[in-house]
Amino acid sequence: MKSCQSITHKQKAIMYLDLSGSNQDQILALLDEAQAMIAKLPPKSVLMLTNTKDTTYNTTVSNAIKDFSSKNTPYVKASAVIGAEGLRKVLLQTVCMLTKREIHAFDTQEKAMDWLISQP
Repeated sequence: MKSCQSITHKQKAIMYLDLSGSNQDQILALLDEAQAMIAKLPPKSVLMLTNTKDTTYNTTVSNAIKDFSSKNTPYVKASAVIGAEGLRKVLLQTVCMLTKREIHAFDTQEKAMDWLISQP
């Protein structure tokens, strides 16, 4: 099952939101789960990695992701995405513009995690 969980990469904690292959209902539930977890953490402390490979993309999901990203901005130190291709890449650019956050896209999870833990 897809989930939101804390994973460790080279002794650093990363919040990993796995939306890969999820449909609209799964995505909405996972975003709610992730929101609750992130809201309990200190401001500007979260290294966030989101896997969007093969996820459903529609207006409802797009709006939910924009809302989720806006609400989490105060908690996120750095954010990376894997699987952002096609329309998902357009959504990523929109989220970056709306939240005024830099969210970096990567081809692999390993590259994304290495970049996240290198952030000051």
